[in-house]
Amino acid sequence: MSTPDKVIPKGSLVLVTGANGFIGTHVVEAFLVAGYKVRGTVRSVNKILALQSRWEKKYGVGTFEVAVVEDYTKDGAFDDAMKGVSGVAHAAGDLSFSPVPSEVIDPMVKNVILVLKAATAQPTIKHFVLTSSSYACFFPRPNVELDVGEHMWNEESVEKAYSLAETDPLKPWHVYAASKVLIEKAAWKFMKEEQPAFSMNTIMPNATFGPILDLAQVTSTAGMLKGLFEGNWAAFSGILPQWCVDVRDVGRLHVLAMTSPSLSAGGVRIYTAAEPFNTNDVLQLLRKLYPKKTFLPDVEGLGRDITRVDNKRGGALLGGWIKFEESIKANTENL
Repeated sequence: MSTPDKVIPKGSLVLVTGANGFIGTHVVEAFLVAGYKVRGTVRSVNKILALQSRWEKKYGVGTFEVAVVEDYTKDGAFDDAMKGVSGVAHAAGDLSFSPVPSEVIDPMVKNVILVLKAATAQPTIKHFVLTSSSYACFFPRPNVELDVGEHMWNEESVEKAYSLAETDPLKPWHVYAASKVLIEKAAWKFMKEEQPAFSMNTIMPNATFGPILDLAQVTSTAGMLKGLFEGNWAAFSGILPQWCVDVRDVGRLHVLAMTSPSLSAGGVRIYTAAEPFNTNDVLQLLRKLYPKKTFLPDVEGLGRDITRVDNKRGGALLGGWIKFEESIKANTENL
């Protein structure tokens, strides 16, 4: 259903939190490409200077501005950043992969509520897009045949985030996944109880690869791929067989989730995944792309992701997904 009064016209100012992160930079870029102005939040202005210069040269002076928010969990931290914006893309997240739930889950749940409260106070805001994760739906299970989609919640990780020993190699991943579950649930609960004037959709990316806009700040799975490229198996060892998506598609879906008339009523979760892979697929592709470089040998017993993922909504919005090979090539060609 279309809600015309919630459609955000081109030229409007949107806020992107975590604007210097791997996904955040591409969310900013996608909005600028689409003809919007962007205000991006960062913890320190030094983290965005190179990108700001890039964007101003490419899209014009005044198309991107910076809002410094040093403490993302401080009451009122986002109040000033919200002023005058028409939409919010909340892409900030915790990628520390700490095995301690209270260090990740508690502050990030508090953060999403602070951001939503700040948005609620601004009558200009029409739409809110939350960067969630496919891990909010499902934790990867190699060789398990299952239908996976937007209707699911990953209760397994919520339990394991607290029950697994801190020495378990999957503990940090379950803590990360649990944070995504509880952040998104808290956001939907807020929307239901507070009934703000704006609507909300969520984007749920799987393992995300693609071009790194600022090589000085390589985070997320893109940074783990950089480690594998350099021969560091430990950097990539936590990546179980699962689905992947190109970060450029993730960025574009944030724009579409905020600006498409068909999504303006909100209430939609968009599972964001293009195709399945495992580490050996990455290694074999790297050998093909860079035949003069030596890479780690294939790993035995990895298994395969054989889930049937319902990614039709995202694919239809985009007109098709960027392919795995193109994504890995773009992620590594400047390393």
